Amino acid sequence: SVREAVVSTQSTGELSREEWEYDNYRQGEEREMVEIFKGRGMTQEDAELVIRLTAKYKDVFCNEMMVHELGLQPPSDEDSPLKNGLMTFIAFIVCGIVPIAVYLFVNVESSSGDTNFYISVALTAVALFGLGVLKSLATYISWYRSGLQIMVLGCVAAGAAYGISAFAQWAVEPYQEDFCSRNSTAV
Repeated sequence: SVREAVVSTQSTGELSREEWEYDNYRQGEEREMVEIFKGRGMTQEDAELVIRLTAKYKDVFCNEMMVHELGLQPPSDEDSPLKNGLMTFIAFIVCGIVPIAVYLFVNVESSSGDTNFYISVALTAVALFGLGVLKSLATYISWYRSGLQIMVLGCVAAGAAYGISAFAQWAVEPYQEDFCSRNSTAV
């Protein structure tokens, strides 16, 4: 499913980071896990015992870090890069249609002309939140936190793209008329 592809891709990257941290900063990772377990009700002594035993086994320890620190399930051996890529592509197409759906199917007329844009932004935010909620089904992160996380990241990315586009238009606009007049006389 789309949800599995998104989570699998994220999990693979995070597992690599956890393995690097295990190899390069093991004591810090062990202290972090002890604090997590203490926060869940274990005594200092019990948490240290569990982590000392778990840390002997790199794969087990890194998987536990994925679950307890990041709220992600470790990637499965059954994960297929082709399947993950295909599901990501389908999610991109489905979610990518949301911002232009207003212009294709509704097209609200208004005096300012901005109504369609605002409706598009709102629908996109809702779709991103929904994608985050779907992602939460495969993680240990709460649905509203996951929804907000994806929505905020998506909105920041969209805002950056819009800002870059507006800047490019502003930067090119003074030269546009000159360029168009030179090309129309050359024909």
